[in-house]
Amino acid sequence: MSESEQERVTPTGDAVGELPFKRMLWRGLRKRCPVCGGRKLFKGWFQMKERCPTCGFRFEREEGSFLGAFVINVVITEAGMLVALVAGFAATLPNPSVPLLIGLGVLTTIVIPLFAYPWTKTVWAAIDLAMHPLEPWEEAEIAVKLADRAG
Repeated sequence: MSESEQERVTPTGDAVGELPFKRMLWRGLRKRCPVCGGRKLFKGWFQMKERCPTCGFRFEREEGSFLGAFVINVVITEAGMLVALVAGFAATLPNPSVPLLIGLGVLTTIVIPLFAYPWTKTVWAAIDLAMHPLEPWEEAEIAVKLADRAG
């Protein structure tokens, strides 16, 4: 492998710019960088770093790009609330408990989005990358960062 080809390969051996969607999504589900699989992407539970510490991939590639993460979080929350309400309703038949159902609804709409937040950010970064592949200048930035790390 030539030196220029080596610079375009992530630490996991993937060619930058030729990442399979399943791999990017799997990385996102594990709270890893969709490009290189790097870890430690968050400063805290609610604050994602601007760039991957391993490859330098910029997560927010354009202003407002994390709106998709918000939508994913809403869908997960609504699905969780549906499951909780159906389970609560079924558990209290034949006389459903309205206060219990309201409590379950409120609890799930608070807990699920808070818990799911970091995963929705990394999953959305993977989906966004699949929909909008790396631009040549982004690939060059990543290649430079990876070359600096290797050398």
